[in-house]
Amino acid sequence: MNWLDEQRPASVIYVSFGSWVGPIEPEKMAELALGLEATKQPFLWALRNDGPWRDGLPSGFLDRTTGRGKIVDWAPQEAVLAHGAVGCFVTHCGWNSTVEAIRYGKKFVCYPISGDQFLNCEYIVKVWRIGVKIEGLERREVEESVRKVITEDEEGEGIQERVLGLREKVMGMKGRSKAEGNLQLFVNEIRNNVL
Repeated sequence: MNWLDEQRPASVIYVSFGSWVGPIEPEKMAELALGLEATKQPFLWALRNDGPWRDGLPSGFLDRTTGRGKIVDWAPQEAVLAHGAVGCFVTHCGWNSTVEAIRYGKKFVCYPISGDQFLNCEYIVKVWRIGVKIEGLERREVEESVRKVITEDEEGEGIQERVLGLREKVMGMKGRSKAEGNLQLFVNEIRNNVL
């Protein structure tokens, strides 16, 4: 978290494909890494260091991105997404990750891998319009997708406005979920009228 504290607001690309998603093929891993490098943006990548998870990282990648890029075995995702330095989230679109990112008003770069992630991605990209989808995980597409959402141009600002609007609908004004607020109203009603 100290590293994030040193970064400019909304400048960091946070990359995480969840703890239950299997490793991405080495060729795709290399393309993702080179695309991140090409953005010239700071990035925090949660990438396990056991088994084949880091196979495919290009030779010299870690050296070339030292200081600007940080790869960690694990990251406290909710705390990372809550941090003001994080500008976008490269994700597999797992439901928990999706909800957490919306809660903290983060823009999405989506690369669904299996199951419900494809449906979640459709909502993120086509219904809510709060992110973009990477189709083939090629370096140029990664770079362009990240630039599209993280920049302060008209398209990036539009995505930011929509994600903040969705956050407001989901969380309400005080940053608590509306479901939590409704539950509290229900409990208060029971206390006041039944007990």
